[in-house]
Amino acid sequence: MAVSISDEEAGDLTETRVDRVRAVAERMVEVAVAELRLPILPETASEALAMANDPGTPMNRLERAVGRDAVLASRMLMVASSAAYAGASVRTLTSALQRMGSGTVRDILYQSVMECHVYNGDDQAWARRERDHAIAVGRIGRLICKQVGLDAELVFVCGLLHDLGRVALRTPKGGPATAIDPQLRREAEQIAHTRLGARVAASWNLPSLVSEATRRHHRYRGFGAQQQGYSQIGHIVAAADVIAGHLGAGRPPFGLDNTCLEVICSLGLDPPAMVAAARAELAGG
Repeated sequence: MAVSISDEEAGDLTETRVDRVRAVAERMVEVAVAELRLPILPETASEALAMANDPGTPMNRLERAVGRDAVLASRMLMVASSAAYAGASVRTLTSALQRMGSGTVRDILYQSVMECHVYNGDDQAWARRERDHAIAVGRIGRLICKQVGLDAELVFVCGLLHDLGRVALRTPKGGPATAIDPQLRREAEQIAHTRLGARVAASWNLPSLVSEATRRHHRYRGFGAQQQGYSQIGHIVAAADVIAGHLGAGRPPFGLDNTCLEVICSLGLDPPAMVAAARAELAGG
């Protein structure tokens, strides 16, 4: 299957590297699709997410759907009892759903589905790092929305799933080593994982805003036919991603260079204050 990487997706690269990076990214996408690496949800989890995305779904229907997946139901209870969600012990799924609003239930369900059915596999250390980073980006994204006065309805889910395409790019343990230059690989993965993430979001029938976040969090400005496109959710997730990385959430921590600072400042945020607020948010559990 031929997959085309557009000029806009390669727009941040120098002219001398763009063709090589595009070719490697195209190959990465082709291999991931051909080898069926894109994560597929069990029917029960898919049904539960569809219900959670509909605010009109009665909680008893959602409870029945989740209850058919014992692992998912158990994980939801664990997440609902965590410090991030008030830290009170929850013994039954019914009490968890009754105690929380529909938006919180949706966020917990998405996190539980990701932990049960996506961030797993042979390399548990890698899966744990990906999970920790994804959750941090979701929580920081929610915090950013509050700071700038934007609707935070789906931002946690957008942050949680922003790097979904990285799962499809992950080479299984024991897989063949490649001779690709590491820097070239990183540049190609930045293009390929956003394309794959958008594919997964579409196959899961996720809200369009989530698909946009997976596609646009590395290139949220200057896309489209006239290079005038701007994705607000892509920008918010990009800023949350930068801050989470700086704080070492699931990744080795790094300093904030001018490019990183611009991502944050262009949202009207003060970087030191935002980093401090994010650190406090993540320290809360």
